[in-house]
Parts: sequence; structure tokens; C-alpha cells
Amino acid sequence: MAYITQVAAPLTIVATLTAACSSSEESRLAAEKNAVTDSAVSTELRVSSVMIGRQIGPGNRITEPTFQFAPQNTVHVSVATEGAVEGGTLTAAWRSQSGEILQKSSEPVRPAGENTGFHLSQPKGLKPGTYKVIVFLGGDSVETRVFAVRK
Repeated sequence: MAYITQVAAPLTIVATLTAACSSSEESRLAAEKNAVTDSAVSTELRVSSVMIGRQIGPGNRITEPTFQFAPQNTVHVSVATEGAVEGGTLTAAWRSQSGEILQKSSEPVRPAGENTGFHLSQPKGLKPGTYKVIVFLGGDSVETRVFAVRK
């Protein structure tokens, strides 16, 4: 009986170490695979945030965020992107509450660290109501922001 215990204990330790090592190797391989996938995804151009407000400042960033505007206000949108910039185009389509396109403009994606800015204003002011701006990356709609104009 003592002989079985003397042989079984080392075999159990060897089996445990072998399982731990292979599990560790599998974990390392999985981590490497995820790192490769993450780096591939991070190079794709994507919109990371869209802000709306009354004022836009350095780097085309919103300095006075809001969703409520007066008729004579200029409505600004700031679009931040991540990933490869080459050849990327952003478009902002401004729509009234009836669905009419008030304005549509496109801009090339700005270099890293700088947002892309768009704005809407009307010579006679915007009529009170609910509006929205739809942001497109390439030809795909990626974000929508709703805002209100009140007297």
C-alpha cells in the first residue's frame, strides 16, 4: 500500500503540472490571437463620438454642449474618429421635423487628435421644433443626434 502511495503522489504532481503548462500555453496563444484581432480592428476607421452644441473650439471640439437651441443659434456637430484616416469622408445631413433635408455637407476625416466639424444655421433662423443630424462615414449612417429649437 505504501508503494502505491509513493508512486501515485509523484504521478499526480506530474499530471497536474502538465495540465497547468498546457493550459498556460493555450492562454498565451489565445492572448496573442486577441492582440492580433484587436490591432486589426483598431486600424479600421470608425466614429468614436458625436457631440452637438452652440460653440466649437480648437480641434473642432464642442465647447458649449447642448441639445436645445434658439432660432438664431448656429448648431455645431463635432465628430471624433479612430483608426486609419486615409481617404475617409464624413457627411452630415441635417433634417427638419418633417424629414426635409435642410443641408448636407461632406468633409475629409481630420488627422488624429482633431475632430471633424459641421454646422447648421439659417439666415432667417430655424423654426421652433425638433431636428436631427445624421452622420455618415463613407456611405453608411453611423450616428444620429436629435435637437430642439425653442423660442
